[in-house]
Amino acid sequence: MKIAFCLCVAAVLLFPFSLPVGAADTDQPPSGHNALRKLGRGCANLLFGIVEVPNQMTKATAAHGGAATFTYGLGKGLVRWVWRECVGVYEIVTFPLPLHGYQPVMEPEFPNEDYEP
Repeated sequence: MKIAFCLCVAAVLLFPFSLPVGAADTDQPPSGHNALRKLGRGCANLLFGIVEVPNQMTKATAAHGGAATFTYGLGKGLVRWVWRECVGVYEIVTFPLPLHGYQPVMEPEFPNEDYEP
């Protein structure tokens, strides 16, 4: 039992050194769309879709002034939140299927890509 534990600890500690040099040099997401990316995108949409509400409220305030925050911004944020949740469920359910070449259904691809605090 102790040997298995020691092997697991050694593997966890040595794994980062086995990655190729430069594997994490950029902040850019991977460019290839595949089933795993579609699954991750669906999980992100399902878990973080709520980000659409404050994001749209902030955008409405910047574009149209303070009165648009709780009218236009809140309404648009709620609609985009529900839509993003539905898209997330769809992408999780259909992730193994190459529908549309694994391209995103909703733009931006992830809910936090155009977030403006």
